[in-house]
Amino acid sequence: MENLITITINNTKYDVRANSSVLQACEKVGIEIPRFCYHEKLSVAGNCRMCLVEVEKSPEPVVSCAMPVSKGMVIYTDTPLVKKARESVLEFLLINHPLDCPICDQAGECDLQDQTKNFGSSYSRFFLKKKGVEDKYCGPLIKTIMTRCITCTRCVRYAAEVAGVEFLNKYQGYVGGQFGDFTEVVDYRTALDQINRSKAVFDALPSVLRKRFDNDPAKMLDFCSKAENLPEMIELGLAKKPDKIVQPVKKAELAEGVKDSEKK
Repeated sequence: MENLITITINNTKYDVRANSSVLQACEKVGIEIPRFCYHEKLSVAGNCRMCLVEVEKSPEPVVSCAMPVSKGMVIYTDTPLVKKARESVLEFLLINHPLDCPICDQAGECDLQDQTKNFGSSYSRFFLKKKGVEDKYCGPLIKTIMTRCITCTRCVRYAAEVAGVEFLNKYQGYVGGQFGDFTEVVDYRTALDQINRSKAVFDALPSVLRKRFDNDPAKMLDFCSKAENLPEMIELGLAKKPDKIVQPVKKAELAEGVKDSEKK
């Protein structure tokens, strides 16, 4: 017999499996949660942030695919805060997405199109140049157009967990003093090539810095690819200090923004 617990979703109580996630519990009772990276047959990545929901007593929206349910949990999937969070996620995803819908083979059966129509905003605030990404070679039977990739990493997890071949990986680099400009899905040959190129930079570093990374360029590359290491990178002289550091938006501030937009 399944171990059931009682939770509340949108002011209605339901009995769900104790070991399920919030997203799975909502799906079980017929409540749709949009998602890009989640797949029931693959491990949880939680990197698209499209499945955000509001949980009572939580200071900010919660990633429903990675959050397990607990007894007495109170969940909201249709509040103004959740709707605004989904709009923001889609707005960021479309910043670098090309306007190829009229010529795209996936047009008409595209999750990004459908979810933008259902959950997205009717306008964008970004008018800068879009990022271009080089296509990856995945064999003679697979064609890739990487500028359309939203980095959901489904292909990465499928290759590793189903096919059993760890051929692809998500790579995040540090370019021009900002993180995120070089985040893309790459094959390991590209990653190794990046490491080899970094050897030239590594050789030009002072001996003190080379000892910091045990004379290993791969360690330096891995260190520089993580956003949390930015303060130490600035201190070591490996990065310049950003002109402006954007702080995370608090739940209360986001709620105020929602109220202001509703007034307008």
